[in-house]
Amino acid sequence: MNFDEAIGYIEGALKFGINPGLEKIGAICERLDNPQLKYPTIQITGTNGKTSTTWMTRTLLTTSGLRAGCYTSPHLHTYRERITIDGELITEEDFARALNDIMPAVESVRAEYGELTEFEILTAMAFYHFAVSSVDVAVFEVGLGGRWDATSMVQPRVAAITSIALDHTDRLGETFEEIAWDKAHIITRGSIAVIGETPPGAFEKIRERCEAHDVPMILHGRDFSPHGISILKNEGSSFSIDGIFGTYDDIRLPVFGDYQVINFTMAVAIVETFTGHRIEDDTLRRSLAAVTCPGRFELVSSNPAVVLDGAHNPDGMAMLVAGLPKAFDYDRLLVVLAVSNDKDIKQMIETLGANAAMLILTQNTSYRSASVNQLNDIAMRVTNSYSIEADLEKAINKAISMACAGDLVCITGSLYTVADARKILVNKR
Repeated sequence: MNFDEAIGYIEGALKFGINPGLEKIGAICERLDNPQLKYPTIQITGTNGKTSTTWMTRTLLTTSGLRAGCYTSPHLHTYRERITIDGELITEEDFARALNDIMPAVESVRAEYGELTEFEILTAMAFYHFAVSSVDVAVFEVGLGGRWDATSMVQPRVAAITSIALDHTDRLGETFEEIAWDKAHIITRGSIAVIGETPPGAFEKIRERCEAHDVPMILHGRDFSPHGISILKNEGSSFSIDGIFGTYDDIRLPVFGDYQVINFTMAVAIVETFTGHRIEDDTLRRSLAAVTCPGRFELVSSNPAVVLDGAHNPDGMAMLVAGLPKAFDYDRLLVVLAVSNDKDIKQMIETLGANAAMLILTQNTSYRSASVNQLNDIAMRVTNSYSIEADLEKAINKAISMACAGDLVCITGSLYTVADARKILVNKR
């Protein structure tokens, strides 16, 4: 099996969508002698911030001298982005080899239990690849929720929850409490929980889970927190962290968005919890130099400035419109929006419509993308400053042509949108 054949096999599983449950992934792991238990793991969930926090955690671990695997989803341009070691994408050869090696287990489980999803197969590949690559630690970003997510086959040394907000309410529940209860299932006996800022009701569900499994909690605001935050427009941010084992002063984070301060603070607390000691100052500095967050307040062009951000729910959109004027100097904001059809589109458009001089509604290439007709039906009831352009590239060109030199164009609504926009803008350049 070569790389193209491996991709074809995995893409063939896309039609099986999301299939909550651990029975199939558990059966695969058992047939592979549980590779996910052969190295220490960190598992990270949360409504917003989990991908950036996962990347930052991996970076800190690597610069600490550990061989660190990292599993994230979704990808922007290639499936190889999802499985990395020390920041290096899995090679095409190793990707194909991993799938080929686990194929007997995959096919055996498929014959007994039924079809497997794309995410189940990729997660099993990551479990296996990290084991045969002899990583010192692997960081797993939860795909959805926590209770039935395939990554929950790990037994994490650190279980982290970055945030709780309303998203995927059709699967996780319609309240903060229900969503927190589902995500808190990554917390298991033998782990330590690192918890970010959460609504009071959500925190109670997390606390109950920790008490039931005798798991200690490391809490944002009590055990670790950022302070002295200064957002440096067009540069990033400067701040200090009161960590678990010491204080880290004069941190310069070279990525945009004030929420990234919280994400990096979470990553520091996660790594401190995992290692049991303070992070060396030199390690922290080298980590900061290596931090990248593609698709998160990513500045890809100037004059006018063009920023990509994967905000994909109302809470993320509120953070976006609050963070943009802090991060960048600009006169007017023009937004290109393409969003998945299962989101709270009305609230997202309301938030953007109240903050943007113009909102251009469009579609991305994902089968989940809301149609422009669907977006128009909603927008016409909640805002006046919008236009429709079904083709994403034309929508981007329209926004850029409307923008003056001092304006900011933001392309947002989904990581699928960001991925498509990156391809368009890179090709254009």
